[in-house]
Amino acid sequence: MNITPTGGSTPAVIRVHDGLPGPQGPAGPSAYDLAVANGYTGTQTQWLDSLAVRGLRRRDLPHPAAAERLYSGTAPTISIAQTSTPTSGYIMHRPPGVTPGSGEEAAHLTLLGATNFQVGDTFPDTTYILPTSRYPHTRDTYASSQSTWSLAFATDAADLQVRVNYQASGHYRLSIDGQPLTHTMTPLGGATAGYTHLLSIDFGGAAHRTIRLDFSAVPFGGIYLPPGATLWPAPPTGGRLAVLGDSLSDGSAENTGAGAGTWVHHTARQLAAADTWNQSRGGTGYIASGTWANFPDRITDITDHTPDRVIVWGGYNDSQEDQAALAAAVDTTLAALTSALPDAAIYVIGCWDPTGTPGATITGTDTTLRGSAATAGIPFISPITGSIYTADGTLADTHGPWITTANQAAYIGSDNVHPNDDGHAYLARRITAAIAALLPA
Repeated sequence: MNITPTGGSTPAVIRVHDGLPGPQGPAGPSAYDLAVANGYTGTQTQWLDSLAVRGLRRRDLPHPAAAERLYSGTAPTISIAQTSTPTSGYIMHRPPGVTPGSGEEAAHLTLLGATNFQVGDTFPDTTYILPTSRYPHTRDTYASSQSTWSLAFATDAADLQVRVNYQASGHYRLSIDGQPLTHTMTPLGGATAGYTHLLSIDFGGAAHRTIRLDFSAVPFGGIYLPPGATLWPAPPTGGRLAVLGDSLSDGSAENTGAGAGTWVHHTARQLAAADTWNQSRGGTGYIASGTWANFPDRITDITDHTPDRVIVWGGYNDSQEDQAALAAAVDTTLAALTSALPDAAIYVIGCWDPTGTPGATITGTDTTLRGSAATAGIPFISPITGSIYTADGTLADTHGPWITTANQAAYIGSDNVHPNDDGHAYLARRITAAIAALLPA
């Protein structure tokens, strides 16, 4: 959206003189009104939010080390037990979609990274929620429903108990006042899968704290608070970041905590984006569908939720495809994104190479993705060269290849394809640095 003065691009000159003010003229249109006149279709709140994100400058980003700094206070005592009985006198705060019973309250939570939360069909899942905003948009099984999401709230409680339905693959990450306790996800550590458990968190004393829980495969049933303690929402800052990708983003057996343990959350913290939507599916790509659906067929996983920033990373699963067909699929994906999200900052990452010696199919796919990104007017970042291109296809900077023969063993897992935990932390630094290079100073 470009707004220029009527009659040309020359800036208007406003002269100020000393003396008495003249008569007040009629109020002109607001900046939002001008935006609408120029074709903007969003609400005023969306417009203001998009300006805040699109106006982001490099100087606004936290230092990556500061963004990843672990909690510096006294670590809480955390335990889990297979029980549905809380500490005597504690009050249940039920999540949205679950009707509070007698003596219970509705939980005033901030739900992040997902929407369309649903309760299960059979007990005990009838009191637990999971989101359905990622393909296939179901809650039927924990393997196919959206397992990666987060919640945040503020509280003055000295301790609390989180009601969960334990799954063997369940992981969580706890953050206090914006600082995670651990970089990697923590196994939930329950006893019997499919049964109610209480995750108890004892802070050692009452204080005002902001709490965040990142979940992977953890159906959530509410929070028990001690008598007199309160709980209130913790609205996110920094806009909404959404990622459309494959198993590099969705997670693999080589990293801890599935999609909540990949580069995505690391990068979000370094970009100061608290609302992180990981809409990735393993085995997919612009053409490849794996056991799910390809990027064009699940583009609404991104566009329906109006993110402020979008990162698209695929192509590895498409590297054996005909390049003309691949270019057409990429063009379709990027055109849908730019049409539905005209005010979002979108970035395309090129083809992954886990070896440090990319072959012709990898380099050819990377070149195809770069050409389609330039056609769509979207910045492009190449992992195999480290080259960073602006929206018009101009080379902005080159940071060098991400994976080399020298660092491959440190960052790639035993399957020789997917990053390990250290690899995901490393990739987040590389991705953040590339995006920062595209931002104004």
